[in-house]
Amino acid sequence: MRVVRSKRAASSAKGRFTPAVGAEFDVEEAPVIDAKTRGFVARAIVLAVGAALIVAGSYGLVTRNFMPVEVVWAIGGPLIGAVVAYYFGPRKDTG
Repeated sequence: MRVVRSKRAASSAKGRFTPAVGAEFDVEEAPVIDAKTRGFVARAIVLAVGAALIVAGSYGLVTRNFMPVEVVWAIGGPLIGAVVAYYFGPRKDTG
């Protein structure tokens, strides 16, 4: 069975799915957006690893088993190291 659409229905459907275009993107603002996003991701990583270490440490104090702290640090340590190396590493002259 085949559905035949009238010309009027086809034209209204075409207009219905036209993408809306927003405001023009300011290219000069791109480095600021990039820096804000990078800072947010860095803070999120540090806070998440810190919270995981606190939870694992609390669990270790209760159970006297500190293996979860070692596991969390084995995963989170390199992430913290990458953030610290990026923000506190040697600066490159771009100019």
